[in-house]
Amino acid sequence: MTREAFRARLKGRRCYVGLDLSSTKDLTAAVGTFPDDEGTGFDVLAQFFVPKDNILERVTRDGVPYDQWEREGFLIATPGNVVDYETVRRVLNEWALEFDLRELAFDPWNATDLVTRLQEQDGFTCVPIRQGFRSLSAPTKSLETAILARRLRHDGHPVLRWCIGNAAAEQDATGNIKLSKKVSTERIDGASALVNAVDRMDRHWETDEPSDGPLVVGAGNGPTPAARRSTTRIPRQKSG
Repeated sequence: MTREAFRARLKGRRCYVGLDLSSTKDLTAAVGTFPDDEGTGFDVLAQFFVPKDNILERVTRDGVPYDQWEREGFLIATPGNVVDYETVRRVLNEWALEFDLRELAFDPWNATDLVTRLQEQDGFTCVPIRQGFRSLSAPTKSLETAILARRLRHDGHPVLRWCIGNAAAEQDATGNIKLSKKVSTERIDGASALVNAVDRMDRHWETDEPSDGPLVVGAGNGPTPAARRSTTRIPRQKSG
C-alpha cells in the first residue's frame, strides 16, 4: 500500500493526536491514532518538524538522514533555527478538516502558547498528560501489547520507526513503566507522542455511544475547522 492509499483510508475516521513539542530547537512530533470501530487494532499517522537551519548539523550529530526524510515528506523543516509552531498548527488544522480529530494530548510541563492558540483560536480539545509513571504506565503497556500483537498499522514512516527503535522504558518500584529519554539510545519524540495519543484513544475506544446532546468542540472565534465539526459527539468514558 502506498503512503497516499494508506492516508486515504483514514479520511473521516476518529483520530486522537499526541504531541511532543520538546525544545523549539529539537525534533517536534505530532502522531495520530485511528482506532478500528470493532476494536481490533488501530492505524497511526505521524508528522515531524525540525528547524531548517540545523538540519545538516543534525545529520552529523544523530547519524540519521534528516535531509533525505525532508525531501521525502516525512519531515517538515521550518525556516530558521527554531521550530515554527505556526507550521505545526497549520498541519493540525489540515488534519482536522481531513479526519474526525477528537483530542490533542500534550505534556503540560513543556506546553507553549501553541496549545493556547489551538484551544482558544482553533477550537481543539487539548488534554494535558503529565509525564510520570502513574499517568504513562497504562498507555505505554497498551502500546507495547499492540506492537507485539501486530495490531498497530502505519505507513512505514522512517522517523517514527527510528524513534520507536530508540525507545527504552524504565520501571518504578510498583511495576509502572514509562519511556525514558535518560535510558533511551537516541531521540524518542515520536514514540512519546504516540504514547500520549494511545492514552486518549484507549480512554474512548470502548465508549462510542452518543452523549446526552451534541457537544460543540471549541470556543474559537469564527468558523474554525473544529467549529465546522460542531455536531461531533464526544463519546463518554465509562465509570470505574
